[in-house]
Amino acid sequence: MVIKGVGIGRGVAVGPVIRMAAALPEPSDAPRADSVSAESEIERVTKSLALVNADLNRRAEEAANGDEGAKQAAPILQAIAMFASDPALAQSINTLIEQGKTAERAVLEEMFKAIGGYQGERAADLHDVGQRVIADLMGVPAPGVPVSDTPFVLVAEDLSPADTAGLDLDKTLAIVTSQGGPTSHTAILARARGIVAVVSAAGADDLKNGETVIVNAAESTITTEPSDE
Repeated sequence: MVIKGVGIGRGVAVGPVIRMAAALPEPSDAPRADSVSAESEIERVTKSLALVNADLNRRAEEAANGDEGAKQAAPILQAIAMFASDPALAQSINTLIEQGKTAERAVLEEMFKAIGGYQGERAADLHDVGQRVIADLMGVPAPGVPVSDTPFVLVAEDLSPADTAGLDLDKTLAIVTSQGGPTSHTAILARARGIVAVVSAAGADDLKNGETVIVNAAESTITTEPSDE
């Protein structure tokens, strides 16, 4: 089967698929327990927002000191980090908590509301920040690039700039996304880092972990179950 998308660059790569982890489960909208105070939840959110802000700024600094392609990610990461330190956003989250929401649910609802005011990349960036904050509140790893001992073709709905900037070029043979486009952050950074990529490939949602694919950016295709020939 051949899946069509939008090729980034002209490279070709062959390897096994590794899929990005799914998004976090949606936090429950059940009212906050009476035994949990608004003050303690606000304190948790404040700490999580600060942690995510610090982590993204650290990644920005690492990118600034990385290869030429990674350097392009540094200002993008710094801009995303600013979402996590936005006082107005924090205040809106705190207001929802005071109205009875849990910290996790308040972050989810406020991020969705804030995303409505943005288009394209900024909305995706804000969603990424929200996922990172909620993951910290839940005490679970944020969705991100899987760890592998062997080289792989990374398949995802889309990649955040933080994930794209941090890709191990010794392990990442290619990137395939079902969303995004040729002007997305993923595409721009993949091009800058010389990573073979095909984006906006809707059929990529059906790719399974472990199956071998050929990613041909020049032809804008992903070939599944290729013959030896």
